[in-house]
Amino acid sequence: MDNIKNTLYVSDLDGTLLNSSSKLSDTTVERLNYLINERNINFTVATARTPATVTKLMERVRTRMPYIIMAGAAFWDNARREYSSVRIIDTSVIASLLDIFSDSYINPFIYRCHTNCIYAHHIPHLTDNEQVFISERQVPSLKQMVYDNVLTADDEDGAMLVMSMGDYVELRRVADEIDRRGIACTYMCYHDIFDQSQGFLEIYAQGTTKAAAITQMAKETGAGRIVVFGDNLNDIPMMKIADCSVAVGNAFEEVKKFATEVTLTNNEDAVVRWIENDITSHI
Repeated sequence: MDNIKNTLYVSDLDGTLLNSSSKLSDTTVERLNYLINERNINFTVATARTPATVTKLMERVRTRMPYIIMAGAAFWDNARREYSSVRIIDTSVIASLLDIFSDSYINPFIYRCHTNCIYAHHIPHLTDNEQVFISERQVPSLKQMVYDNVLTADDEDGAMLVMSMGDYVELRRVADEIDRRGIACTYMCYHDIFDQSQGFLEIYAQGTTKAAAITQMAKETGAGRIVVFGDNLNDIPMMKIADCSVAVGNAFEEVKKFATEVTLTNNEDAVVRWIENDITSHI
């Protein structure tokens, strides 16, 4: 059992730990609570989401470890309700990004953190999809919208994320322009898991990845073995640094190529069942 106590288990949320209804099944909740609090496993989630939705999704799970949120831009200590290890994007980078978005006629969101609350800045006009996205993610104490007539790079609260959603091809062009100009940042441009024609472009401070955050957490906790679970392209970097990388059965085929193992789907409680088997194999 020493190997299990020395293991850090990290799961993506959407499409992996969450089922196709974007919820934790009762089985996953019950078994995770047993594994975390009775078997004392080291378990957390790594997600592009902010605490505004993570805390709601995970409210029935009695976790001990911080969540890796915003694709590794910060840790969220749910017990203390505070951020730590926050990574801020350089102001000059924000200015360059806004220039590219303006040329592409795309209006991004700029996420800034102040007193443990995210303020999502955007121009007053939102697309229908953006409106739905925001309406599902506003929690007054954790995330609020701020409407600015003009988005600017300078602000007393540093930006943790620049994000846009919409037509994947258009977002890919923005990402390619970021590469062409050699802008010092880390970005992820990927398809919506529910509609392949749509996508997301998430831009963070240079060096920000789930992989980097997991490596930091493993070092801080003294974990000697890292096991990760994922389904989407943005999970590939963390799969590369893990000792064991598990792709759920519904993962993209490219993701499965980077996994050391492919398991059940997210509708079959894949993560908890795999961990249970892992524990059994090390008894």
